[in-house]
Amino acid sequence: MDLVSLFALLYLFYGLTNCFWRRRYHAAVLAGDWIYIDGGDIMSEQGKYDRNNSTCGLDLSKNWTNSSVLLTCTERPAKAVALNTEALWFDEEQNSIYCFGGDMSFANDYHVTTPFESIWAFTPDGKGAGNWREVLGPTGAKPFPSDILRPSSGVVASNESHGYYLGGWVDRATSPLSSKDSRELVPGLLILNFSDLSITNTSDGVYEHGRMVDVPSYGTSGVLILLSKGTWPHLLPFNTISIYDKTKQKWYSQLASGAIPDPRIAYCIVGIRGIESDTFEIFMYGGAINYRIGPDTVNSDQVYILSIPAFQWFQAAYPPAFSRAAHTCHTTNTNQMIIIGGVDPTNDTIRVGWADSGDEPRDPWAEGIGIFDMTTLKFKDSYESKSKPYEPPEVIKSFYSVKSNRYPASWTSSAVQDLFQTESKSDQVPNGTDSQATNSLVPINPSSLPPILSSGAIIGIAISVFVACGAIATFFIRTRIKKDRMKPSILCRELPTTERPNELPASIDPAELLDHHTDRTELADTGTIELSRRGRQEQVELP
Repeated sequence: MDLVSLFALLYLFYGLTNCFWRRRYHAAVLAGDWIYIDGGDIMSEQGKYDRNNSTCGLDLSKNWTNSSVLLTCTERPAKAVALNTEALWFDEEQNSIYCFGGDMSFANDYHVTTPFESIWAFTPDGKGAGNWREVLGPTGAKPFPSDILRPSSGVVASNESHGYYLGGWVDRATSPLSSKDSRELVPGLLILNFSDLSITNTSDGVYEHGRMVDVPSYGTSGVLILLSKGTWPHLLPFNTISIYDKTKQKWYSQLASGAIPDPRIAYCIVGIRGIESDTFEIFMYGGAINYRIGPDTVNSDQVYILSIPAFQWFQAAYPPAFSRAAHTCHTTNTNQMIIIGGVDPTNDTIRVGWADSGDEPRDPWAEGIGIFDMTTLKFKDSYESKSKPYEPPEVIKSFYSVKSNRYPASWTSSAVQDLFQTESKSDQVPNGTDSQATNSLVPINPSSLPPILSSGAIIGIAISVFVACGAIATFFIRTRIKKDRMKPSILCRELPTTERPNELPASIDPAELLDHHTDRTELADTGTIELSRRGRQEQVELP
């Protein structure tokens, strides 16, 4: 047996044992050298989604490829029910990941009881696993605020001291205290203070479907940048960027220019600072363009970049291959964007697949994880734990080389101009980009290398390694099932079966399948939204 045959057999063994198909509506957050993935739905075999009740760690301290990456998973306690579209915030000081918001998965029995309002905290062990505990709620050290219902599908951001949750909706799938059968939009920016776990609400605006990032390098205490704010189906185009001044607790807007993306939902973003260029770039990937799914939609395998302070959009030039929506993106301050999960919005059977009887294609990435180089603007098939620090791509460097391009041609207001022409007093970097990786190259002395083995010895060693790997894998599979820390994406566990309708009602809009949205609220021409909240009518003005 030669080495090629050996690796072919090992690859075949991996393919037979890997049952992962698709992941959607999950949440994920960077914590130290790991990204932790929680909640959402997993398709473990074609056409069968199941609620994911595990928290899985992705190791960033080691190199891996798209085809070999593995996850370490911890089953949640029975009371800590994992939900769809949760918010995860990492508190480095307390080594805790806080989980807030979300709604019950449609991949479950519809009669599963929605849990009461709570915030659970996950304590990572630094090895990909950890423990869950309730910190606010029925069994927590403090009660959950009685005036707040659990929302879902809000716009999320965080830094080292606070978690931000903007808008979203509530109904019986998010809270057992809600009396709403249809989804009701809720106003306000909820802020979780990590130091005392208090929650405040600025009660400003109604939003969903957008994406938001904390940018500490502008203003006196940093700003929040919000892309494509609004409500279904009225999203503002990407040429209007919303800005929240955390010091004044006030929203502003600024017009952007350049290669402005088409309107879309279910996309992902990461924010990262260019140190030498003194810029901040927001990378946006994928989504369902113009709310459409099916073979007639536009391929959303697109990467756009909003560069600040110029407020200029750029598009990465590469041929699109695999559309993706309902996924997440992450970075560690290196030049790598890590993309996790998602569905294919161009698939014409995705609607039926929602009812667990479709033919959704398998994710082309192992475990649904891909890598994009934010400097070269190219996808690659491997993750490098000691990759280069982020540098803006050449197209952005070239743009800023013209001094007059540093700022927009005109500001919408003097208040916005003051925010971005006054550096923040904080030197912090956004949560999710707090680890600076550098290359460390050690020269090798050729005389210190071991002697080259003969071909017979190599084949003998290869066979021995293969036999040993098979024995270890067999032992691992037989014993690992008995433990709480399972790898559901590697071990083919039998999924529970529940009766569900084979088809969705014809009245459901296809785009709802990507953001599972059934809201009936309309945006009036006056720029305000009328909504019913606990039996009274409110009118909320959009900033």
